Amino acid sequence: MRRWLGVGGLGLLLVLGLGMVLPRRRPVARETPCPIGIYIVGGVIHSDLILPRRNAIWDWALMLPMDQIALGEPDYLGFGFGEQQFYMAPPAPLWQRWPDGLRALFWANPGIVYVYPLAQPPQAAQCIGLQPDQYRQLAQYIQDSFRRDDQGRLQPLGRGHQPVGQFFAARATYSLLFTCNHWTAEGLDRAGVPVPWLPLVTVSLLWHTRWTCPCPQAASS
Repeated sequence: MRRWLGVGGLGLLLVLGLGMVLPRRRPVARETPCPIGIYIVGGVIHSDLILPRRNAIWDWALMLPMDQIALGEPDYLGFGFGEQQFYMAPPAPLWQRWPDGLRALFWANPGIVYVYPLAQPPQAAQCIGLQPDQYRQLAQYIQDSFRRDDQGRLQPLGRGHQPVGQFFAARATYSLLFTCNHWTAEGLDRAGVPVPWLPLVTVSLLWHTRWTCPCPQAASS
């Protein structure tokens, strides 16, 4: 019995490992012109997408209540998906929040999208070059992530314990099968960016997105 459990455990680890290594699509040619830079940033188990607040293709000020998100006109906006109770709780070390973390992972909980302003992407952010149609697909994916009421209005939930930004109700629920990294991967995949089959950890996303169009010089400078 123990031997079969051990074999099953090794098999599960192999499947998970392959899922994080194998890409959903082939990488695009790196010489492809990609004039728009977007960014992915995060820790071990959480990732955000960072997009320009406005460009010739998409103006987020026409889609979101910017007066609830930022003072002034930031150059970039960060977007992150998470579980409502865990994401809006007071910041604390992960080891202190493990009960909430387990609940968030193993139950289907309300999902939220956090939108926050940035003057520029963090230095640790990884830049990805996109073509205009790819960018449009990604922006539309993010826009479709927000839950709306019967009148089509967004549902803001406040800032929680964050100094800036705004939480909004999301259409998707949060669970082990759809975490923040799954949300990020789905958006990048919609835009044609290589992502792993199983985006369990952020490092697998960052590794796969290296094999895509290079970041435009204007975005990386």
